[in-house]
Amino acid sequence: MQRFQKQDTPRRRGGFTLVEVMITLTVVSVAVYLMSSTITATMVHSSARKERTLAVETAMNVLERMRAVPFDELYALYNSDPSDDPDGNNSAPGPHFDVPGLHPIDGQPAIGTIVMPQLEGQLRENINIPELGLPRDLNGDLIVDGFDHSDDYKVLPIEVRVEWKGNSGKGLLVMSSMFSSVQKQL
Repeated sequence: MQRFQKQDTPRRRGGFTLVEVMITLTVVSVAVYLMSSTITATMVHSSARKERTLAVETAMNVLERMRAVPFDELYALYNSDPSDDPDGNNSAPGPHFDVPGLHPIDGQPAIGTIVMPQLEGQLRENINIPELGLPRDLNGDLIVDGFDHSDDYKVLPIEVRVEWKGNSGKGLLVMSSMFSSVQKQL
């Protein structure tokens, strides 16, 4: 009978070494982290974009409502003095407005504010607000002075500010416009 002897040749075993398993786990972990952070960033960006869209639409609507009122009543309707409202005390919209869907910053009276060249309840030309092009002549007399021009203004610079507390931090939108008593006739 013939006997078979074992040879001392190394056999190949199937499977992975511990180093191969560790490298694979590291690669998979990095891939999962990158994918989850991309998804999270996309969700935050979508939320911020929605908030900004709400702010832009509301600010544009406020400016359009302002364009729809008679120019000589514009300052009285949107300033901070309730006693000069055209239809009686506290009958005008005033300088503050709300934006449905946005949250106010703590301590702010409202999300939206209409900024005019106003000082101590007076429409003034000599206020330094570079964003509104001030100081500048508002009544067309070619003189920039410190008098109240709420009754004789010909141009009125306006800034609509929307400040909110969003999911990705504080948000700010600023739109400026220049209103004029000169109307283009078609």
